[in-house]
Amino acid sequence: MNTRTYPWRTDFLCAVFETDHAKMPARISKATKAIDARLIDRDKPDDVESRAIQDARTSLATLKAEWVLVLADPRKPL
Repeated sequence: MNTRTYPWRTDFLCAVFETDHAKMPARISKATKAIDARLIDRDKPDDVESRAIQDARTSLATLKAEWVLVLADPRKPL
């Protein structure tokens, strides 16, 4: 289990734990931008952080897909 913290992780966790569907797009966007900024940093991520970034991006894609489902039918629970 990775217990390290990274600068982008706060924005990622805010997106993961957001419960207000109206705020979800902005949270996902902010987290994605934070990860993208980390990837262009001159100090490249090590292998552990690279894996954490890959996992976070997968999770954000899932959140986005679920959010789209809620938009399609907000009465249907996830």
